[in-house]
Amino acid sequence: MSRFRGLVLVAILVITSVVVLAISEVSVLGLTRGGASPLGLTLGLDLEGGTHLVYQVVPEDGREPTREDMEGVRNIIDKRVNEFGVSEASVQLLGGGVDSVANKVLVQIPGQTGASITLNFGADTVSAAMLETFFQNELARPDASVRQNENGSLTVQLDEIQPEVLDAAGNVVTPNEADAWREEIIAQYPVALQVGYILPQVDPPVIGDDTAIDPVSTEDIETLPTLEEVEAAFASIGRSDADVDAVESAEGLFSVLMYGLDVSTTDDDGNPILGEDQRILGALRELGTIQFSSSQGTLTQWIVGGGVQEAKAVIGSTAKLEFRYRECGDTVAPSSDIPWPPDGLSVDQWVLERCTNPAYFTETATEIDPADLDDAFPEVSQGTIPRPIVTLVFNDAGADAFFEVTDRVSRQGDRLAIYLDNEELVAPGVSNGGISGGRAIIEGGSFTTERVRTIAIQLRSGALPVELELIQERNVDAVLGKDSLQKSLIAGGVGLVLVLIFMIAYYKVPGLVAAIALVAYTIMLLGIFKMIPVTLTLSGAAAVILSLGFAVDANVLIAERTKEELRSGRSLLAAITAGFDRAWPSIRDGNMSTIIVAIVLFWFGDRFSTSVMQGFALTLAIGVLLSMFTAFFASRLLLRLFATTGLGSNPSLFVPVRDQGDTSDSVAGGNS
Repeated sequence: MSRFRGLVLVAILVITSVVVLAISEVSVLGLTRGGASPLGLTLGLDLEGGTHLVYQVVPEDGREPTREDMEGVRNIIDKRVNEFGVSEASVQLLGGGVDSVANKVLVQIPGQTGASITLNFGADTVSAAMLETFFQNELARPDASVRQNENGSLTVQLDEIQPEVLDAAGNVVTPNEADAWREEIIAQYPVALQVGYILPQVDPPVIGDDTAIDPVSTEDIETLPTLEEVEAAFASIGRSDADVDAVESAEGLFSVLMYGLDVSTTDDDGNPILGEDQRILGALRELGTIQFSSSQGTLTQWIVGGGVQEAKAVIGSTAKLEFRYRECGDTVAPSSDIPWPPDGLSVDQWVLERCTNPAYFTETATEIDPADLDDAFPEVSQGTIPRPIVTLVFNDAGADAFFEVTDRVSRQGDRLAIYLDNEELVAPGVSNGGISGGRAIIEGGSFTTERVRTIAIQLRSGALPVELELIQERNVDAVLGKDSLQKSLIAGGVGLVLVLIFMIAYYKVPGLVAAIALVAYTIMLLGIFKMIPVTLTLSGAAAVILSLGFAVDANVLIAERTKEELRSGRSLLAAITAGFDRAWPSIRDGNMSTIIVAIVLFWFGDRFSTSVMQGFALTLAIGVLLSMFTAFFASRLLLRLFATTGLGSNPSLFVPVRDQGDTSDSVAGGNS
């Protein structure tokens, strides 16, 4: 019974791997694996082409960076590369050892040899295939290829993008291709809005001892807005082109169709502005109580990448840490004739919105110099309920500036907003006056141990004056490419079939078992590569072929040992058991020595920034480990299963062809 349970386990693993490989993109536990490459495997630079960059971290103050400093640098670079529109890029730390800290950063950007545009729509309304067809057919760019990134955005890869053409006076004669494309895409994919209203709740009459409160007149009850009022609300913000319809099946529900929606909340200089979506919502709130609003098809991201040189410029700039004074909306009305809170907000809503909604606050620079931040580290508060916090430590100049800013924030009830690379980290308030001594804590209700550790690393790394020196750059052409890779896979499959035919013809039943095990091994190995994922390179493909050789070698050893046991006079099942047991030490020792070599190769690749060596070592180690499983576990189960069938009555079927005559007498006893 245990034999059948083992076979069921192997069958489940193989079937799962087949399903994983059959689906181009697989989503499990929020992780997306796969893509447009053959079988959805992640291809390396030598198969897809791209750029290989190695940076040396050189702190300007002369001190060596710590492990957490380097982790912060890696996080910043990873975020920048992703913002650049390359979500599949690889960012790794190199050069570290047991007693030393990594001081190099490896950035691999596959496919980044031309220009690219990364865009995102609100909700999944546009697929990669739809956008690729639009670029190739409607925009006449047959070189365009589109892939979907892990964060849901779409990246269009192009050979080049034509820049703006200016006349002698500096005026735009021909617009940038990307700007023209953006307008056409907005026109192609309209924005669909839905807005729902509800009547306000009115308390029923209350009867006291001797006095009754008169019922509220129906004239005093706010009515739902009409279609004309909603259309006028859109027109009031300059969007009279919006097509507004009332949904007949639901009172107070309106559907809106429009083209182009600017949802950005900052201008080109990073100053807060009121996005068009927020202005629309504000105009609609004036008509009544909004129950819900939703939009689909909004173009929320449009990033144009100018190829490798622009990527290098983005990666190599120093992290920018900023402290901004956030002046929140007034707690009381500016004058008695203005209804307050604004936009129909309740008092509770206004308390939350006045400091968090860019429509209601303004930000200005402070006197705090980010270079004056000496340290930032995670801690746990010592209060009644321990909570994760971030502790900031400033030098003397920073302490004085920090006191003045926090004193102003405390008196006005405003916020101190902290930004890293123009992205808000936290915006805490200050109580009990200015903070002196150059030491402060940041705490938040959503803070976790991992969150405060990440914030501390980002703050410390942003404050560290680090310079990234480019020490190695390689533009890698696709040695094979997708078409050639498909042909190589076909050639590899033909070679595998020839090996399987030889194994079956020469070793007969053990060869058939080896063939089944090798097919299962290949399917499971590719499934593992896709789900980890392992980046497949030319060297990795060589490691796969080498590990296939190890798997074949293991089956050959088992077949030969089984033959020797049959020759010694053992029964078939006993010979199979003994053959596996005697072959296992040789298989184990040979494979373990190979795994040790792979570990050494991986370590050397990490030390000397050789990702090709690392990929070969990782692929080889995974392949050898899996080959041990299939050769000893799966093959053993299958061979014993065949021995219990009618094939077991003819032990000569379990003996290689060249040994048929030598073993005919010894195997005559058959299976007992």
